[in-house]
Amino acid sequence: MIAALRRRPLAALYDPIASGWHAGVQKQGDPAAYQALVAAHPLGARRVLDVGAGTGHFALAWVARAGVPDALTLLDPSRPMLADAAGRLAASGVDADLLEDSVGTDAIAPASMDVVLCAHVIEHLEDPTAALSWMRTRLRPGGRLYLASSQPHWCTALVRMRYGHRAFRPHEVNTMLAAAGFARVTPVAFAAGPPSRMSHGYVADRPT
Repeated sequence: MIAALRRRPLAALYDPIASGWHAGVQKQGDPAAYQALVAAHPLGARRVLDVGAGTGHFALAWVARAGVPDALTLLDPSRPMLADAAGRLAASGVDADLLEDSVGTDAIAPASMDVVLCAHVIEHLEDPTAALSWMRTRLRPGGRLYLASSQPHWCTALVRMRYGHRAFRPHEVNTMLAAAGFARVTPVAFAAGPPSRMSHGYVADRPT
């Protein structure tokens, strides 16, 4: 298991705010940014893993842009977040497998996924490069990671005061992705709203 979090377990941080999380993220505009990230570098996929799925924003964005995969797994340490995500996906006609666990779990077999989605997770981890390496090994050769990460901005600094996460400049994330063994790393800037200031997208492939 990869060393977990910088301050306190994520479940303890996010369980109490699960009920209002989805509305807040919707208002901020992250779902539109995730859809744009998926659309920028589309890939047909049968098996999709959403790491740090939260209430399902990235998974729902994937379904909206790429369609319903044969298998969708949501990984998150927060049970209330997973329950919320499962309900929202079910309302859209999508069944998801729920895994209440953290990055580094052995419950996801190596080379078992076509796509990994991951939004605003690596900022919380002691060793983001090790976490990204674990995600790479869950992908089949030729599989693809869609990643969103916080970047430095005064707005991000305000959010960090509550959640304690870090922020990375694009060149830092590019370096971590390369060190984790990804190839064809493509930064994708978000076009509008808070995501354009606070976040950045990346697409990276596992080499064949």
